Amino acid sequence: MDIREPKDLGLFIRDRRTLLGWSQHHLALRAGVGRQWVVDLEKGKAAAALQLLIPTLRELGLVLRIFDDTPARLAIIRHLDSEPRPRGVRTAAAAALPDATSSLQAPPRLLPAQVEPQHGNLEVGLPYHPTNFASLGVTLSKHSLYEREYRRTIQLMVDHVISSEGPIFEELVARRVARAHGLARATGKLVQITREVADPSFARSSEEGRSIVWPSPELQELVPFRNAPKEIRDHLDVPLVELASLASSLLAAGHTTSKAAELMSRRMGLKRMAGTTRSRFEAAAELALRAG
Repeated sequence: MDIREPKDLGLFIRDRRTLLGWSQHHLALRAGVGRQWVVDLEKGKAAAALQLLIPTLRELGLVLRIFDDTPARLAIIRHLDSEPRPRGVRTAAAAALPDATSSLQAPPRLLPAQVEPQHGNLEVGLPYHPTNFASLGVTLSKHSLYEREYRRTIQLMVDHVISSEGPIFEELVARRVARAHGLARATGKLVQITREVADPSFARSSEEGRSIVWPSPELQELVPFRNAPKEIRDHLDVPLVELASLASSLLAAGHTTSKAAELMSRRMGLKRMAGTTRSRFEAAAELALRAG
């Protein structure tokens, strides 16, 4: 998307955030910025501090392309009246920008720019963050886990998990709650409780008999892929609609569905790919093709 005025950037960020089903507060938490800064950014305030803009775009799965000698439709950031960047110096992803701009002291001025999704490599996607319950400010009690008076605490935890990690398989929500209470796994009873207390406005879908809970009332064809080592997140815990976004970046680079499946397996840290896993990855690639 071409960015020619601050309001263009603000509208684009707002639309992207809404598509993900995130609140301004949620985006601010993920990017490590203040909520009011996000509010001002979406309203099109004239200055956007680069050191804050970069992590915000990164959390949204976007890349800011920077060139000095290219047409205006490409991204250009000028730091007030400072010298332009050397000719030919480029940053291919937002994640690479902080080191190159760490000497900046004042907010930059946005000139014609382009913000676009990351494509074509195995590092595409947002960073994945397992839910942290510290911000809830609740007192956890393993012995009260199944008590009715404790349901409100579980409800807060469940909604927090879904808002932070959704779309997410329902049993994983219960697993997060269980492990926060020092349990190795979630019992069937706990799964039932987490299902009952979840916000009814959250949309639901299913995948091969597994229920998926979404952090918004609406379902989406695809959601951004979130990067995480296999020790943190197993590929079986990633919904197909999310795997399809990873597949989409590989297909866009010219790979076949079969090759995309192999690269996805490598990206997920698998040493070998079982037949069922290949079928699932290829299904993700086919979903990406259907979604366009």
